[in-house]
Amino acid sequence: MCGRIVRKTGSSEIAHSFAAKPSGIELPMNFNISPTSDVYVIRSIGDSRTLDVMSWGLVPSWAKDTSRAASLINARSESVHEKPSFRNLIARNRCVLPIDAYYEWKPIKVRGKQIKQPFVFMPMSESPFNHSGQFAIAGLWSSWSGERGETVLTCTAMTTEANTTISQVHHRMPVLLTREGVEGWLSNSTSPDFSITQNIDNSATRHYAVSTEVNNARNYGEHLLDPVSLVDSDDETLF
Repeated sequence: MCGRIVRKTGSSEIAHSFAAKPSGIELPMNFNISPTSDVYVIRSIGDSRTLDVMSWGLVPSWAKDTSRAASLINARSESVHEKPSFRNLIARNRCVLPIDAYYEWKPIKVRGKQIKQPFVFMPMSESPFNHSGQFAIAGLWSSWSGERGETVLTCTAMTTEANTTISQVHHRMPVLLTREGVEGWLSNSTSPDFSITQNIDNSATRHYAVSTEVNNARNYGEHLLDPVSLVDSDDETLF
């Protein structure tokens, strides 16, 4: 899964990179964004793209309330056609989440003690999955209206089986898109090409261990991206 993400690129840079109209809303830098927080989302409206702000954690339009949003931050690409929360969104409610990095965790032993070790994943510089320093994650979005007339835009990030590089840390990974993949995913086609969700190249990402401060969402400074050494780890597969 993809449970925490990094935002350091500003809205104007994102809009330029993805040829989208800016939202006019500037979100602050945050190096440890947790579920239900606001994130940037790119979607197609008519013949143009817009950069919008949505809450991360999908609330289906038919939901009674927003209480389950945190449990729907990810959508498994293999079963998205079957799940009531997602299946009606595939045709017209596709989007892209531009992010600078994301975190995954692996239980490891350090000096005999089990810890939840975070790793940060970033785009490889020469990878076709690198969009001016960002990932483009395939996603779905929804519009929910409450009893008091409020409208809430929410989104979810698609995931797939991890490639061999990422599987060293976690068995799932986000569906990362190339520029061609972004074009196809945001097109007006009602039947997107789901082959883009599979066999994502090992060269798409680089990763390294970071401080366990990431485990607390109240920590969100840039220092969270500083690498840490795992020389005391008992897990030899990490090296």
